[in-house]
Order: sequence, then structure tokens, then C-alpha cells
Amino acid sequence: MKFLRATMFLGLALSLVTIGRAQEEAQVMDEVIARVNSDVVLKSAYTRELQNLIEEMKRGGLKDQELEKKLNEIKPTIIDGLIDQALLVQRAKELQIDVEPQVNAQLLRVMKENNLQSLEEMEAKMREVGVDINEVRRNLRSSFLSDAVRGREVYGQIFRQLTEKEKREFYEKHKDAFAVPGEVTLSRILILAPKNPLQAAKSLERAKEIAVQARSGAADFAALAQRVSEDDLGKKGGKIGTLKMPELAAEVRTAVATAPVGSVTDPIKLDNGYAIFRVDARKEPVTRAFEEREVAEAVGQGLVMERSQQQIEAYLQKLRDDAFIEIDPKYQMPGSRTQSAQIKRTPYSEESQKERKKREKREKKEKEKQQEHEASKTKETSVNN
Repeated sequence: MKFLRATMFLGLALSLVTIGRAQEEAQVMDEVIARVNSDVVLKSAYTRELQNLIEEMKRGGLKDQELEKKLNEIKPTIIDGLIDQALLVQRAKELQIDVEPQVNAQLLRVMKENNLQSLEEMEAKMREVGVDINEVRRNLRSSFLSDAVRGREVYGQIFRQLTEKEKREFYEKHKDAFAVPGEVTLSRILILAPKNPLQAAKSLERAKEIAVQARSGAADFAALAQRVSEDDLGKKGGKIGTLKMPELAAEVRTAVATAPVGSVTDPIKLDNGYAIFRVDARKEPVTRAFEEREVAEAVGQGLVMERSQQQIEAYLQKLRDDAFIEIDPKYQMPGSRTQSAQIKRTPYSEESQKERKKREKREKKEKEKQQEHEASKTKETSVNN
């Protein structure tokens, strides 16, 4: 199962578990459903993408009529996506982009993650789950090539046009995203509370007394926890360790948010009882500076993503406009953004129109020659007489 999860990761946009099945089906039923310049889109690729979407939506909880409705909405985008992918890969070839190092690095990474000793061993494991490593390579290559084209021709251009003013404005607008949350180091004493209301009230009273005792300083908190805390943590002096503030339960976070180091909280009701917390240390939240390299990179990437959607679509539309694209009428769906060339198909004839015109011209010339010959003979006869 671990290896299967890894091979699924390798497929990126395609679920590799279905590739083996799709290849078997392709041998029997594959057909061209679209032509994109000199490349083709096969029915097996469309079927594979469709099945992946169905499985994804089922995992998301969709079923029956709801699933069918959503699927009908998404179907047109499958052909669009496969055509766009083909156009991007073609453009990558025009730009002479090489992604073989990335493909090999990805395969080696998965090989090491699964403790395999060689690519040959990984290929054998893939065959066991119906996956062809050559198909994996093609899928990876296609994905890396299309990413490289988008990066060079769209994202890169957007990034190079960003101004310092725009970057700083984005940073200020999204400053919360660059905040490092505060941390607090806590210790705890827990007094269990039975579900019986009367016994629970007694547990609360006991917890209050312990809190007063902890605050008085008459006993060290860790020693007190070892003596009275009713959980395994008490044996360690109640020490929880350091936690980020967002990780704390809401009621605990409220109690310790502004509590000074060394202070002890009132008993706080938890699911299993009453907890008394001591703040052992604190680290205040900070906002990372705009000048930090990682922050500057994140700001740039955020701006690019914010502006890229329309430009990506405009770029793809230009590729479509400049390409010859023909889609099988059975797969031309309402809602598709790709326009198919409308080519009139005529039944096959052994004699093409061009050949027929040549024949008719030849026959006409032969007829004219025959008429001239007959006229010449008639004239010769008249002279002789």
C-alpha cells in the first residue's frame, strides 16, 4: 500500500493506479477523439481522466443524481484540459525545454522513499500494480513541460513586471500571513471529574483548593503535580512542553493568552475533569519583516498567483487560436472553451475530385483532337475530288 500511494503521487494529474487498466483497454478500444496540430488526444486518456474525477467526487461524498449533475458540468473541461496540455507540451518543444533531470529526480525520490535499491526494482513493483514506468515517465514529462511553459511565458513575465510598491502593498494587506504565532510553555495538574453532578462539584472544589495552594508558593508546582494530579502527566511534574497558541483549546488559550510567566490559572473544565495550568515560559508573536528573503519570495508568488488566472487563460486561448484543433463531434460538448475546426466529411471515392477533373480535361482534349482529325480528313477528300 505504501508503494501504491507513492506511484499515485508520481502521476500528478493522473491516477497511476488506473493507467494499467487504461492501457489494456486502449489496445482494444482506443480511438482518436481530437487532433491538436500534429498530435492526437485518445479516448483512453479521456476515459482515464473521467474515471479519476468520478473517484475523486465519490471520495468527496457525492453520489447518485448529485454526482451525475456535477459530472455533466465537469465533462467539457476534460477535453479542454487534455487539449491545453497537448498545446503546452508542443510549445515546450518549440522552446527546447528539457525536463529529463526533473523526471529522473522524481523517480529516484520515490525509489528512495520506498527503500528500493534500483529503478529496475521499482519498475518491477510498478508492474505488480498494473503501472507501466514508461507511461509514468510520459506523464511526468508532460506535467513538468507544461509547468515550465507556464512558468516561463506567464508567471515569469508577471513576476518581472512587479514593482516594489505593489509588493509592499501586498505585504501590508496580507501581513497576518507572515505572522509567527506566539508560543507558551505549560505545566498542568488534572483533577478528574465523574459524570455524577454531586461528585463533579466536589472535584471542582478540590481543584480550586489546589489552585490556591499552587499560587501560594507553599509547594513547587511540579512537586504538587506529582503528588495530586490524576493523570500520567503528573508523574513528570505536569510538564506539557511548548505549544503554539493556535494549537491550544479555545478555553485554555483564553486563560493563558495574557497570563504572565509563573502565574497559575483557575481550574478550567475539560472533557475529563478540571485542569490547572502554570505558565512556565512565553514567546510573543512576531511578524516577519518584508526584507526577509523568504517573505519577499512569498510576496512575489502571492502576487503572481493573484494575477495569473486571467493571463493563463488568455495565453492558452492564443495557443488554441493559433492551432489546428479538430474534435470528434461526439465529444463536442456545451460549455467547452475549445472551438473545433468544422471539416465537412465526404464518403470515400476511388476517384478523387482532382483526378476526375484531370480525366475530364484529358477526355475533352482527346475529343477535340478527334474532331480536328475528322475535319482534316473531310477537307482532304474535298480537295482530291
